[in-house]
Amino acid sequence: MTGVRTMYWPNEPAHLYPDFVQAGGRAAFQAMEADGTIGALNIYSQRVERAKYPHREAFEEAARREIAAFDPDILFVQHLQDTDMQESFWRRLRDERPKTTLIFHEADPYDRFAKRIDQATIDILRHADLVLACGLGSLAAILADHAKCRIAFMPHCFVESRFAQHDPAQAVKTDLITMIGNRGRRPRLKMLYIPGGRKRAELASELSAAFGSGFALYGNGWSHLPSSRGLLPFFQQEAAIQSARITANWDHFDGIDYYFSDRLPISLAAGVPHVTSWHVGYDHLLANVPGLYACKTVSEAVETCRWLVSRPDSELLADGLAGKAWVFANMEANMVFKRGMEQAIMVHRERIGV
Repeated sequence: MTGVRTMYWPNEPAHLYPDFVQAGGRAAFQAMEADGTIGALNIYSQRVERAKYPHREAFEEAARREIAAFDPDILFVQHLQDTDMQESFWRRLRDERPKTTLIFHEADPYDRFAKRIDQATIDILRHADLVLACGLGSLAAILADHAKCRIAFMPHCFVESRFAQHDPAQAVKTDLITMIGNRGRRPRLKMLYIPGGRKRAELASELSAAFGSGFALYGNGWSHLPSSRGLLPFFQQEAAIQSARITANWDHFDGIDYYFSDRLPISLAAGVPHVTSWHVGYDHLLANVPGLYACKTVSEAVETCRWLVSRPDSELLADGLAGKAWVFANMEANMVFKRGMEQAIMVHRERIGV
């Protein structure tokens, strides 16, 4: 079944980042409209629209009118954490539009203790027809506590127009290693770390001690380390990555199966070898990816960095370019979102009996 009418609700927190848009999702859905996968497209930025109304009820009425006017086959909703959406909205949608298939895309990782899903997320999970999650294992189990539908995998991706604009062969190398990421402490209990945060802090400390000024460390919470370079705007990552011979990271939520943050595809897309933490599932998902080095311990990650920076620039460039080719073939936003929509269309077919 092609040509489904699709309404896309991107996650665009304008109240926090006024200029931020879901460039990958928007471009991917527009590409699917152009190639006929989607017959008609309506992009409705839920968080931006919500800010226009003083009361939730007024926004919900406006959203219902927009849905009714467009008449979507598929409603594709992203990340409702920290919104005031309520279950009554989704229950009424189900009653009024039983043939509209509700897809919920959750690209954030969660934990049962350190970072819990909130009520707005629970409410849409209860009514979704398909949940697309950025990881499996414990994350899928948390979502499945509330969802009555299938939990499917949709990984993080990169956007070519934002993170692959410069030739890595032309980059001037000013650093040995770049690491981008905040120190992962809990917001209310600063002495505690979110899952994976302590190991990220260990990796940052050990690389700082081993490589000194050759290690460029970006993000919040690192002012105690001499390698700290402060905050890095999101869309300036490519330049910082390409200024180094290799990149390194340790994932927050390193225990979630098949999970990786967007740091992995962004780093590979920049054409630089990348050292990261290993997750269950990588043996299948990321087996033999060139330029990617997934490590099971912090000490292994440090020694892998030592080995990589001992290699000639020509070898690192070849490694990085091979990784770039792989990630373009597998994790560019258009491809990842299209795979997600293929699953959504399959579920929609099953629901309406086509």
